[in-house]
Amino acid sequence: MDILGRSAIAIAGLIRNRELSALDVMAQTLRQAERVQRALNPFVTIAWDQAIEQAKRCDQLLLKGSPADAAYLFGVPFTAKDLLNTCDLRTTYGSRAFETFQPQADVVAIDRLRKAGAVLIGKTTTPEFASQLLTDSELTGITRNPWDPTRSPGGSSGGAGVAVATGVGAFGISTDGGGSARVPAAACGILGLKVTLGAIPHETWPFHFGNNSSISINSRHVEDLVLGFNLMKGASTLDPWSRRRIAPLSQPDPSRAKGPKKRALFIPALGGQVADQNIMAVVQPSLKALQQAGYEISTAEDDPVAFDRGLSLELMSANLAARVRAMQPEQQASLSAPLKALLSNETFKSDGVRLQAQAIERSALYDRLEHTLNQYSLILTPTLNAQAPLADPSRDQRVCINDAWLPLPAWWSHLSIANLTGHPALSVPCGWDADGLPVGLHAIAGWDREQDLVDLAASVALHNDWTGHYPSIAS
Repeated sequence: MDILGRSAIAIAGLIRNRELSALDVMAQTLRQAERVQRALNPFVTIAWDQAIEQAKRCDQLLLKGSPADAAYLFGVPFTAKDLLNTCDLRTTYGSRAFETFQPQADVVAIDRLRKAGAVLIGKTTTPEFASQLLTDSELTGITRNPWDPTRSPGGSSGGAGVAVATGVGAFGISTDGGGSARVPAAACGILGLKVTLGAIPHETWPFHFGNNSSISINSRHVEDLVLGFNLMKGASTLDPWSRRRIAPLSQPDPSRAKGPKKRALFIPALGGQVADQNIMAVVQPSLKALQQAGYEISTAEDDPVAFDRGLSLELMSANLAARVRAMQPEQQASLSAPLKALLSNETFKSDGVRLQAQAIERSALYDRLEHTLNQYSLILTPTLNAQAPLADPSRDQRVCINDAWLPLPAWWSHLSIANLTGHPALSVPCGWDADGLPVGLHAIAGWDREQDLVDLAASVALHNDWTGHYPSIAS
């Protein structure tokens, strides 16, 4: 029985009902991981030996006890971005400076999944310290898009996106500091959920009080977003943003659509970013389908939350500069040239007063977004404004939008609004363009309103069921 591409819930049921052994599931998954790795390079480490041993232990425990006693995700494979600490696998942060680093403990999110019975099969690629929205580094090389290997899968969670899109693991745990889970989701044709700031603890991110990053989930199936969120959510004393009650999500129910219509605002050019007409041609039918499903969708003539996309870019650069300047000299010597440039005030200088002025503007942006979300349940945009750029780095890596070749931020930087304000956001596959490349619809909801996002995803799936659509490399 082929399990590749099945949901975590389905795989857990097969194992619990003894229709498949955990060892069978793991062997299939790891064989696929190695095949995809040779073609697309989404992994830093594949934990073949550890995963097989854990699967064997799962089967032995099932033989000794009742299936009803098994943990919910008993034997289900998953992956983790190599920005997240794991106690039994090296964590490199995509950097040669941490090539052999072995953490002493799992991050809270990974620990909670393991306690639920899930088996970590490997660490997925990230650019160095998640420093760009493509996925390549001097340590691991280039990760490629499963729909077109000449193109990038996006980043910085590119490895997670590729793994899920090719059926390697039911879901990938990633991070999102400027679009890092949503960009690969759109480019790879899967789901990417950036949760509300602190909804899932992100305790090892070193910027508690200037935070822009959230633990995120990439998956093929909506039900796995719900399951993963519910298992990882909740307070940890090590993440101050998590110290609140987080309600569990419910699996999407079509009967909820019979209530009052949800109002959504479609902003064609969020942050002043215009999408290519070929992208819009794929997004528009999904908007019409959502209207038929009961959503009341308005189109904004002007952007009510207009913001300076440079806020996010400067915040991320300043955070990276602070981080690399705190490293030991021998670690700094191993950094790539772009990060070494952040070590010196001569090549990167960030004014403290300017950063505080930007913090004021960040607060004002939150206010504008909240004002809009008081009128609408959801804000919708295209996830990405163009086809993915080429994977192989060049001096002029750009994207084509309406026949104009533009710098990479024109492709993705409108997504950073949710990182600046902490709101939850989701990329949902909504179709394929004329070249067979996936296109995503992006949604932002109110704080702790992830339920609105997964309900929207379920409605989109009724119009465009992406769950059975695989790149050729996956078969």
